[in-house]
Amino acid sequence: MTKALISNEILTWARERAGLSTDALALALKVDRTKMNQWEEGEDFPTFKQAQGIANKLSIPFGYLFLEEPPLYEPQIPDLRTIGSEMRNHFSPEFEEVLNDCIVKQNWFREEMLLAGVKKLSFIGKYSVDDDETVIAKDISERINLDSNFRKSSGDEGDFLTKLIDRIEDIGVLVLRNGVVKNNTKKKLSLSEFRGFVLSDPIAPLIFINNNDATAAKIFTLMHELVHLWIGESGVSNVKLTSHSETRTKKIERFCNTVAAEILVPTSEFRIVWDNQAGLFENLENLCREFHVSRLVILIKAFGLNKVDQVEFDDAYARLISVKKKTSSGGNSLNTIPVRNSKKFTKTLLNSTLEGNTLYREAARLLGLKNFSTIQSLVSHLEIL
Repeated sequence: MTKALISNEILTWARERAGLSTDALALALKVDRTKMNQWEEGEDFPTFKQAQGIANKLSIPFGYLFLEEPPLYEPQIPDLRTIGSEMRNHFSPEFEEVLNDCIVKQNWFREEMLLAGVKKLSFIGKYSVDDDETVIAKDISERINLDSNFRKSSGDEGDFLTKLIDRIEDIGVLVLRNGVVKNNTKKKLSLSEFRGFVLSDPIAPLIFINNNDATAAKIFTLMHELVHLWIGESGVSNVKLTSHSETRTKKIERFCNTVAAEILVPTSEFRIVWDNQAGLFENLENLCREFHVSRLVILIKAFGLNKVDQVEFDDAYARLISVKKKTSSGGNSLNTIPVRNSKKFTKTLLNSTLEGNTLYREAARLLGLKNFSTIQSLVSHLEIL
């Protein structure tokens, strides 16, 4: 049987890039781990069928396996994540697939908006990290009409998040939420890798939220990424509320955290609701219900306003981050599709398809659908005329 003379160095690079051990890859390909070790040592080679399986499993083009050295990868988005105090230095194949898919959607939407004569959004890059945080928070809150009445009109955290996304999309920002790569449930997105990212653009700004997170955490990430747009900074984030580094990257993330916290929990309203006679965790419970944010966000806010001391903060912080997050099921696919692709993007694409400007096949591809028969069902479900 003809062997594929692949590069053993590329095989090792691709496996490590995918975050798999030799044993894990051997198990996935249903081959003996001794055989896998021989392939990585260059002592033997897989068949062409096995090599194609390797490429599919490791999410790389088949031709990459025959390169002399790994391809140079230039990230299409600034990496603002950290592990401890160190910057991360690579993205997983799953993240790259999601990012590339979002870029394709953004490009399509931008062209559609330009054809429709839409003007540049005035709030993109309106401020910088050197501007007053409270001024930016006030500007964003007014733009999306986020006030105490809006909070009171919302039910639980899920309802608040949904309504918040609708308001953000109403001002021209695409918001996508997904916990997997497109519709592939076997490719789950890692929370430890990222919680969200933003692609700043004056015509078609886009926010992506990792849907595997807790609802309150997603609300904060959404606001964090929205602040990124107000300062015109694209980036992928793994939002950390306690970063104190002074590097430019950390400064941007800390700045966005501070503004996001002020939007969601305005200091003036916080002081009114906080009960100095109540215990810390009683206050955390009351305020997280009032503002629809996580207990951790309230704790950070309380610490910043000197409502808790360092010892209380450290103890409460350790307890809160140890709580396991609940995950939700996928639900009705016709409801899931607009969530994963942005309701605004989905409706714009479907209208373009019905008007004959976009092929049904292209619409299905952009929405991650296996066939375009679902398009008509989606049109009826979303009541698009």
